[in-house]
Amino acid sequence: MNKKRKRFFPVTGRRKLLFRTMKLTTLLILAVTMQLSATVYSQSANVSLKVKHADLETVLRKLEKSSQYSFFYSVDDVASEKKIDLDIKDQPLGQVLSTVLSDYNLVYSINNNLIVLKHDAEKSIRPLKSEASRPVKIIRGTVTSAEDHAPMPGVSVFVKGNPSAGTSTDAKGNFQLSVSDDAKILTFSMAGYKTREIAITDQGSFNVEMSIEVKELKDVVVTGYQKVDKRTFTGSVGKIGADKIQQLALPDVGKMLQGQVAGVSVEIPSSTFGSKPKIRIRGSSSISGNKEPLWVVDGVVLDEIVNINPNQLYSGDASDLLSSAISGLNPSDIADIQVLKDASATAMYGTQAVNGVIVITTKRGRKGAMSVNYRNNSTLTIKPTILDFNVLNSKQRMEFSEDYYLKNPDALVNFNSSYGAYGSLYSQWSKKQITDDRFDQLMREDKMQNTDWFKELFHNSLAQEHSLSLSGGTDQAQYYTSVSLYNDNGQTDGQNTHRYTANMNATFNINKRLTISPTLYMSARNQRVFGTADAYTDNGITSREFDLNPYSYAMSTSRAMRPFDKAGNYEYYLNNYVPFNVLQELQNNFVDMKTRELKLQADVGLKLSKNLTYSGLVSGRLTTAASDHSITERSNTAQAYREVSDNLEVRNGNPYLFNDPNDVDQYPISVLPRGGILIMNETRGTFYTVRNSLNWKPTIGKDHVFDILAGTELRHKDYENTYTKGYGYEFYRGRSASPDYRAVQRDLLSGSSYYGFTTSVNNEFSYFANTAYTYLDRYNFSVSLRSDGSNRLGKTQRFKFLPTWQAGTSWNLDRENFLSELSWLDILKLRASYGLRGNIGGIGSSEMLVYYGKTNRLDVDTDEPTLYVVAPDNPNLRWEKEHILNVGLDFGFFNKLNGSIEYYDRREYDQIGSIPASMVTGFANKNVNWASMKNSGLELTLNFTTPVVKNLSWNTVLTWGYNKNTVLDAFFNQTVLQATGDAGSAQVGRPLNGLYSFRFAGLDGEGLPLFYDEKGEKTSLINRYSTDMSLLKYEGSRDPLASGGFTNTFRYKAFSLSMLLTYSYGNKIRLLPFYQAYYDDVNALSQDLANRWTTPGDEIYTNVPRILDQETYDSWRLQNADPVTSYNRSTIRVADGSYVRLKNVSLGYNLPKRLITKAGIKNAQFQVQGQNLHVWADAKLNGQDPESLLGGTNVPMTKTVAFSLSVDF
Repeated sequence: MNKKRKRFFPVTGRRKLLFRTMKLTTLLILAVTMQLSATVYSQSANVSLKVKHADLETVLRKLEKSSQYSFFYSVDDVASEKKIDLDIKDQPLGQVLSTVLSDYNLVYSINNNLIVLKHDAEKSIRPLKSEASRPVKIIRGTVTSAEDHAPMPGVSVFVKGNPSAGTSTDAKGNFQLSVSDDAKILTFSMAGYKTREIAITDQGSFNVEMSIEVKELKDVVVTGYQKVDKRTFTGSVGKIGADKIQQLALPDVGKMLQGQVAGVSVEIPSSTFGSKPKIRIRGSSSISGNKEPLWVVDGVVLDEIVNINPNQLYSGDASDLLSSAISGLNPSDIADIQVLKDASATAMYGTQAVNGVIVITTKRGRKGAMSVNYRNNSTLTIKPTILDFNVLNSKQRMEFSEDYYLKNPDALVNFNSSYGAYGSLYSQWSKKQITDDRFDQLMREDKMQNTDWFKELFHNSLAQEHSLSLSGGTDQAQYYTSVSLYNDNGQTDGQNTHRYTANMNATFNINKRLTISPTLYMSARNQRVFGTADAYTDNGITSREFDLNPYSYAMSTSRAMRPFDKAGNYEYYLNNYVPFNVLQELQNNFVDMKTRELKLQADVGLKLSKNLTYSGLVSGRLTTAASDHSITERSNTAQAYREVSDNLEVRNGNPYLFNDPNDVDQYPISVLPRGGILIMNETRGTFYTVRNSLNWKPTIGKDHVFDILAGTELRHKDYENTYTKGYGYEFYRGRSASPDYRAVQRDLLSGSSYYGFTTSVNNEFSYFANTAYTYLDRYNFSVSLRSDGSNRLGKTQRFKFLPTWQAGTSWNLDRENFLSELSWLDILKLRASYGLRGNIGGIGSSEMLVYYGKTNRLDVDTDEPTLYVVAPDNPNLRWEKEHILNVGLDFGFFNKLNGSIEYYDRREYDQIGSIPASMVTGFANKNVNWASMKNSGLELTLNFTTPVVKNLSWNTVLTWGYNKNTVLDAFFNQTVLQATGDAGSAQVGRPLNGLYSFRFAGLDGEGLPLFYDEKGEKTSLINRYSTDMSLLKYEGSRDPLASGGFTNTFRYKAFSLSMLLTYSYGNKIRLLPFYQAYYDDVNALSQDLANRWTTPGDEIYTNVPRILDQETYDSWRLQNADPVTSYNRSTIRVADGSYVRLKNVSLGYNLPKRLITKAGIKNAQFQVQGQNLHVWADAKLNGQDPESLLGGTNVPMTKTVAFSLSVDF
């Protein structure tokens, strides 16, 4: 078997057309970009000019020399005795022309590289009447920004009521205006700033400050189907600008959302690239189904690259790193992100949107000369230290081992399969390889070892990200092109990531009616992570057959062990019956992952009439995700397959050996006499979307405005997965394979897969319609309807199809006559919505699922066909449904403070789940609609901006979201062991993920743990298979009740300082277990064990049980009791999950233009950021991150320092 993948995108069948179209689109966009880049140089081009007492013609000649333009004008038009004084540095040409021509009766127009000046008979900067007929006076002044007090050029200054009697400020913000003697008020106006009116007095000189217009409700809400004026929008949406989420140390967009939007809870279980954050928008919508929000990029739903079970998310399995839909997205390409939360906002997506929608809009080209941006992010990740954790030092650990094995001499037999520092010495001593004195000497050395495994396994790593973009265009065509490279060599051996992205888009205005916008996006990722097996859960305990996570190893490995011997060679201990060294294993047991993604999209807009527009969208996306788990012949696992010991007891205990069923007298044998194991898994995805819609916007008079949208959408997604497990692969000898047939036989008999091929095809067709109506520019109403169908539900049409709908209204109170005169009131809007949403639930199909197969016997002549019934049918299975109510108030005061407060109530019913079935049916469980649940909550967003002193401004943003989740009606038949799982469990009247604990009652006189039974009496014997929930205490929700963020930004001249705090509270988490029945001397142990019970009477002072002896433990198990697990899941092992994290501190500096202009640089910014600098949390956690989930590929967030340089040319 040779490992060979010739191509990642097989161009066969349905993929051929997509590939050809992508190639043509790429060539077209590239050609347009090159053409426009070579010819376009518009009025946005910047120029510098310094003249003194110059006439207009001299100024125009100088502008010709400093730009790529030529001027065409009449000599008579520019002839004037007026003299011009200018000192302009790096200002837009259009703004310079406006300043220069402000005192002349001239206008300009641009045609390619020619600027034409001509006389404007309509334009006048004369006073209202001629000087001869009416007295005039001269008004002078300066206009500056209220935020940083910088001069503001280009501000329009005119007499109120007569804009023709005016001028504009020059480059220094100065203006001079002749006005009639009876003029009363001057108006100052500029786009993006609040208009000011100043009374004209006899002082003749004015200093005016202008504030930025912060009325957010003038923004556009992008739903993915249409753009809606936020003033008329009735739904709930949170918007984040690209500048707000750009956290340099986080190349993943999803993780940047933490603390940014009220009602959006984001937990980050792992910092490993590709791992998904746990995002919940207003709680959980399903008990058994998918709870993840829908990702939409430029109007197209992005499905996961790998289709995995929702229960696998955050598990740390390698497949979790491949599944993310947005891991290939370059954050520098993002223009903004909008989070749609209620029924009104999400209605157009139907049943896909029950968990909320995150809409990403990427950057596009704009009219103007070509603009080039280069950005470099360099991120230094600081390695953790063992001092952050509460573990025994070497001396304590070795003394514990002595105490433990003295009390449990039978446990010494475990040294046959695994041992650490103490076991290594004991093994040598028992074999007479060392003397008693040598044993004591080595014990003293091991007690002084104190290895910091974080120091040995981790290093400070540097990740680099380079991004280059070009954009520009003309009236007829605009373009945007970007490429990026992300390179992270990782903090440990066996870990690195390389990501490449390219994005090309263009907009072609074919004529006044037709617009075509093609987009081509590509991404590729190569990543290596440490070897791990998939997780499985048994009675609430998550385990793995194999896990090489360096973080887990460093935190949980005895400090008495060492990585190297005195000669500098690897120090080996015993694992899986064979020698083991973690540093060597990381080099020989790893997973290589690759993802490839190509997306082609074309948007078409056709204006059919004044109020009627057609919009069309076609999108095709190809993805490939592959993982190769390499277990080389030098790895501990491969060697364990070959460990055929002469000791028959050891040989029979080795689980990697094989017992041939055809030879019952034969001892276990090796099925891997040479080579290693290569496990290959590949998933190919094909997705396409076709959407057609008509948008009609009629108006009746001035008071009645309609916005009607209707259309259809077709979506297709197709997954193909192949799995191959190859034995005998020679990684170090030519990369060929010589497998033993008995390895396949071993897998077949054990139920393991050695080869597999699966397909999953899903087609969706939907109708949608939305009607919005605005009356008097104040009263807004909206109604939406969409119908979705699925063949996974029921046998009748009423079960297969679900029409989802919403109705919403809003009232712009600030536009009412009785409020509009309040100068301090900027925004006041009341809105409400109600609707029905749906979910498919966590099922495969309502039909009986049957797999056809064969017995897969090695002798093909004896093979027989088989049918595997996976699940029984249920013809009455129907959609999960949700009714959601949303009420919100948006406000803004004094042009400084704005925000919103919202209340929502979500009622979920017809929840799908598995319940016990009558054994008469032949099935133990059956999927039914069996439960209901609710989520209710409050959200608050506050945004405050104000100048502090001259040149210093302050902006603060607070987001807060509260969610209470309750299971209303359900059927649960859990044992107390299942109900006390670390991830939480569901009970009626409690949250979906409630945390439950055994009620700890202290220690008895022998140092053994006691618990309260259902009668309140103390006992050590709690039946772990009991279903009596009165044995347990409800601790609280595993999920936070509230979360949010607090951002403060200060700007002083060219400097900016920003700090983001994220927080969550109201949840409980389980502490890591430390009490064990068997103590392997490889493991590190909690410092709590240093305070364990040792002599009678200690139970008064300590709650840590004594070392358990085998006889006592066996007697417990015979009575279905397990006080070890009960203690680790008891009330004493629970901590408050609330925390405040100093998420991000950023300092930025804009380099002075006088230093960079000569180099052809428009803008340059340097930035330094600190990430995850500190966490304030419950002291009981002792270094355990309140967000992280350890195991597999999961690695908690660590401190990082990032540096960034952004340059615009």
